[in-house]
Amino acid sequence: MKRSDLFYIWVAITGYLAGVFAYLTSLRSLEGSDFIHTEQLVAWTLFPFFTVGILLYLLCVIVLRSINRYYLWLQTLAFILVGIVPITMIPFLMGSFSAANFRFVFSPEGFFFMLFFTTTAIVCSYGTWVAQKRLDKKPFLILFVLIVLAFAIVIAV
Repeated sequence: MKRSDLFYIWVAITGYLAGVFAYLTSLRSLEGSDFIHTEQLVAWTLFPFFTVGILLYLLCVIVLRSINRYYLWLQTLAFILVGIVPITMIPFLMGSFSAANFRFVFSPEGFFFMLFFTTTAIVCSYGTWVAQKRLDKKPFLILFVLIVLAFAIVIAV
């Protein structure tokens, strides 16, 4: 495995942690509730993100590069839009097997998952941009450290 491939894995993990952080902090601040079942959140989001989400992000990069429209803002917008697909999978993972689950995206509970995948999309878009353009990785390293520290604080509290 090449070093650049490891960076993409690092980007995905950082994006996922940022999404969990955004979900938990928004749930605490907007709903005033402490979500103590973090393992359930991981079970609901890990599979959709690391299977469907990552593949859709890769597809976005391939399409944008093939049509010569590879810009950071366009990539970020595409990542956010394809983030709707993993959100529609979450009710199925919670045990609800109905075609009406697509309305979940626009429900109050779906809002928090939309925030989760939007935050993940922004972080993954920036990390992918850094890797594709071969930019300095130190700012992403700083972002990673900040996200891990914030994630640890939220989990500990």
